[in-house]
Formats: sequence, structure tokens, C-alpha cells
Amino acid sequence: MENLLLYFVKANGLIILFYLMYVLFLRKETFFTSNRWYLIGGLVLSLILPLITFTNTIWVEPTPIPVYYEEVIPVINNTIEVPVQETPLDWSLILTTAYAVISILIVMKITLELASFFNKIRKHQKHKETGFTLIHTDTTENPFSFFHYIVINPNRFSKEEFQHILTHESIHVKQKHSIDVLLSKLFCAFFWANPIIWLYRKAMLQNLEFIADSETFQQIENKYEYQRTLLKVVTHQHDLSITNQFYQSLIKKRIVMLHTNQSNKRNVWKYATILPLLVGFMLLFQIETVAQVKENPKKAHAVKVEAIGFSWDKKATDEEMKSDAALLKSQGIDFKFSNVKRNKNGEIIAIKIEFNDGKGNKGIKEIKGDEPIQPIYFSAEEGKIGFTAEPDYSDYVVDEKLSKIAGTEVKVKKFEVNQVKLNESVKANEALWIIDGKEIDLSEFKNARVETKEAITFYSKEEGYEKFGEKGKNGVVIINGASIIYDENKNPKVVSKYYVNGKKINENETKIVMNDKADMLVVNKKTENIDVIKKRDNVVTIITEDGDHNIIYHEKYLKIPDSPSVRLDENGPQIIINGKNVDSKSFLDMDHSKIYFLEVTEKETNENNIVVVKKIEVKTK
Repeated sequence: MENLLLYFVKANGLIILFYLMYVLFLRKETFFTSNRWYLIGGLVLSLILPLITFTNTIWVEPTPIPVYYEEVIPVINNTIEVPVQETPLDWSLILTTAYAVISILIVMKITLELASFFNKIRKHQKHKETGFTLIHTDTTENPFSFFHYIVINPNRFSKEEFQHILTHESIHVKQKHSIDVLLSKLFCAFFWANPIIWLYRKAMLQNLEFIADSETFQQIENKYEYQRTLLKVVTHQHDLSITNQFYQSLIKKRIVMLHTNQSNKRNVWKYATILPLLVGFMLLFQIETVAQVKENPKKAHAVKVEAIGFSWDKKATDEEMKSDAALLKSQGIDFKFSNVKRNKNGEIIAIKIEFNDGKGNKGIKEIKGDEPIQPIYFSAEEGKIGFTAEPDYSDYVVDEKLSKIAGTEVKVKKFEVNQVKLNESVKANEALWIIDGKEIDLSEFKNARVETKEAITFYSKEEGYEKFGEKGKNGVVIINGASIIYDENKNPKVVSKYYVNGKKINENETKIVMNDKADMLVVNKKTENIDVIKKRDNVVTIITEDGDHNIIYHEKYLKIPDSPSVRLDENGPQIIINGKNVDSKSFLDMDHSKIYFLEVTEKETNENNIVVVKKIEVKTK
């Protein structure tokens, strides 16, 4: 509503601006045709210019990107009396509705006039002439035209007067002046509260008569008789405002303009007087200021930040930049690297980076020099898109093994990893390795130690043969998740990355959450829904018939897709199992594998705009 009101004010302001410049500089000039296009252009530009905006980027000092945590709010089943408050009248809605009703009534009046016109001409005989259709009628006092129709009462005029009127009205038809009339009428309907629009319309109609009078005057011989014809119809006025009437008020002005000397061509400069005002309007009202974070020169060592972040340092390869640009493109961010220059050591010394997400977030970072660039950081998190300062690594530790593999220092979040030595009966170089659902050749490993954020499944030779046949006869090792395998010389090898339960996940759409009990949750960053879960000792996964993963973690917290986490205790939500109310402890102690339906059936938003779950329904087999 606010945007619509602002647009309405701007459009009205431009209409006033165009009209005032016409009155001050152009009204007395004889450039009638040019004035016509000026007046039409003024109306059209008044609608278009408020829709055009330009973006001005202001570089500001960087601030850390905040981390948001989901707050678990216990539900307390106490009844609180809330005093009834009267809803105040929405005056803006009332006024807007009243304005729209009046506009609709004016449009309906225009429609009725159109119907009246076509009903009137339908009853009379039509004569096809070159360029127009002539309609003779005895009921019309005042001649008029509308598009290609000219309506006239021939009994009121002499032969010469009739010819003068016909010449005048045929000019209206030939130059399609009816479009101007209808356009001005519609603008009056939509901007009726602005008194200037009615004066604007009057100026347009007068100018159309000036055009027709001027060209008629040039085509006829008896100019004195033409002026008498104008005066003859002064006492009769037609009542259809949508037509070009031979009579118009201010006949004196029309006659005066017929005898006015042609304006000097040098006066065309007056049309340019509107341009500085339009430029001023655009500069004052149509430039949107966008703040963009400056580069922070503080040095960092990490190659990559979290899934929502990107960084590039002096050693970034063209392939890495191309891959990151494609990844950002897939998220709707147009990202481009250009003007990349390197020194003899292959280090980047100059680079230009541009981005635009099509939603108003855009920016450019360009670095030039002879020294290798400092790391550049970029956040792709929705609502925080742009170049950022060095990420906060207080929750990260240096992973020496990963750093050795990557060839540079790599930091990872603090969490415990499983360290498992292969069963002595299973030889690493003989076993069948299945990592993230794929068979991997690790024949170069005589023995192995595995570090993984996920669990490892071992099958002995007998079990491997039973489950996988001949290829599993020497034992099977199944790993899912980001894993590192070390040979007997402790040489590391990264085998898998961004896989959970054999399913590849998109690190830009999801995030891996490790809690203090090493529970692994893979969470959709946009919806906060848990998409994939690997069960740990203190995590229970309830998969319902619709495929939803409902998670019980920390022994008393329940996470249901599309709803916030809830705490299951005496103050928690109402739980209904198979139509019967139960307490939280009964729900936690039950056999969760029998649940096939689990859904939040009642929730509300409190005064702090936090969603609170109030009722959960469960059905079991």
C-alpha cells in the first residue's frame, strides 16, 4: 500500500511539472503538433519514470555475520485472560476504496458515453467518404467527430459552412485526435483528485482544435467565412465529452491563434526546459542506495569457510574459480571473475569479481597491484549476500592431516571423530570397500585406519561372502560420510566428502550439525528441516509413511519437519497417541519403530513472533 501511494504521489507530481512547463513556455507558441506530442509524452512519462530506479552502492565497514540459533520454548498450559481491544478503523483502506470507487464511476461514465455514441450513429445512414464515414443527422446541433466518424446536421449550415466544418473534422479524423481525447479522459479517471489533470486535459483539447483550425485555415480560401462559422455554433454544445467537437469553449482564443504569427523556429529550445527538472526528479527520488561491505585486509589462513561461504586467496586456480562461479550460479547468483593476473610464481596479483542476485544485491570488488592478494571472502547465505570480512574461527581448530592433504592450513569445527582400526581378520588391500555407495579400489593399502564423521560397517569374510558374494569373500568395509583413510605409513587419503548414508548432499543447501554427543544432523538451511540423520547412541529417528524424518535428540527434544524443536517434559505440548492423551515420558519410553504417523496439529505464534507447538498427534501400527 505504501509503495502504491508513493508511486501515485510521484506520478501526480510529474503531471503537474509537465503542465506548468507547458503553461510557462509552450502555450503561446504555434508549434501545435509538437505541443500535442509534448502533452501526450508528459502523461506517458508520468506513469513510467516512477517505475525506473537506479542503484547507488555505498561501501561500508564490514561487520561480522551473526549466527542464529533456534530457541526451544516450552509450552505452558496456563490460561491467560487477554483484554479485548477494539480494532481501530483502517482509514488508509477506507480512503483508498473511496478513491477507487470514484475512479470506477468515471470509467463507467466514459463507457456509457461510448455506448451512447454508437447507439446514436446506428440509427442514421452512413456515407463512406475518402478517409472517414459521414453521418447526417437532424437531431445533432453541434458537429463532432469520433475516430473515423463525422456527425453533422447539414440543414443548419450553408454549403460553404458545411465544407469548412467537414475539412476541420476530417483533420481530427486523419490525425486520430480521438486517441488524445480518450487518453486524457482516462487520466482524469485515475488521477481525478489532482485538479491539474483537468486543466491538463483542457490544454490537450484546445491544442487539438488549434491544430485543426491551423490546417483548415491553410486549405480554404474564404478565411473570414470560416471564422463566422466558428461563431455560428458558439451557442450550441454537444454533450459527449469523448468526441472532438467543432465547438469548443474559448472561441476567442481559437480565432486569436489563427491570426498569431508563426513562432520562430529558434524557440524550440523551450521543449528542453523540462529535461533538467526530469533529471532532478530521477536524482532525488529514483536512486536507491545499497550498502556494500568493504574488503577487510586482515589475513586469514582457511581455504574454505562454511557451506554458505566462499573464499579465494592468491593460490586460487582458474578451475576453482570457475567451479565456484557455477555453484553460485546454481543458487541464482550471477558471479563473474575477470581481469585475473598472476606473477611468475602463479600467485594472483590482480582480480575483478562481480556479483548480482537479481534481487538488489550486487557489487564489484577489484584489486590491482604487484603483490599477491589477501584472501577474499564472500557470503552466499540468503539475506547476507556480499563480500565479507574474515570469518570468525573461534569454534574451529586446525586439522593437521587435512592441511597436509590440501597443501595449506585448513580449519574444521570442533567435534569428535571415530577412530577405528580394521579387524585383523580383514586385510585392507583385499577387502571390498564401499564408500558412499560406490566400490573403491584401495589395493595399495596393506592396512588401514579410518577417521570419519560417520559410522563404519564391517563384515567378516563369511558375512561378506553371504551378503555380497564372491567379491565380498575377503571382508567388506562400508563407509558413509566425509572420511580419511591412512595406510600403515600414516599417509592420509581423502576418500569421501559431502556424503551421508550413501546419499550425496549439496553443501550449499544443507549444513552438517554436530552436537556435544556427536549426533549428526543434516539440516536444510532454508527451511531448517532435517533432511538426513545418522543415528547415534542418543538419537532416535522416526521415519513416517510420508517419508518425514522426525528426530528425538538430547533425550527429550523432538524435531518435526516444518516446525521448531519442542522440549518433551511436563510443560511440553499435548501429545495424543491413537486418540488418547499421554504424558511426555510415556511417549519417550514407547517403541518408536511402530510409529507410522506423527504430525503437529496445533501451533501458534506468540508475542515475540516465535512459533510454539501446542499439540502433536501420533498413530502407531
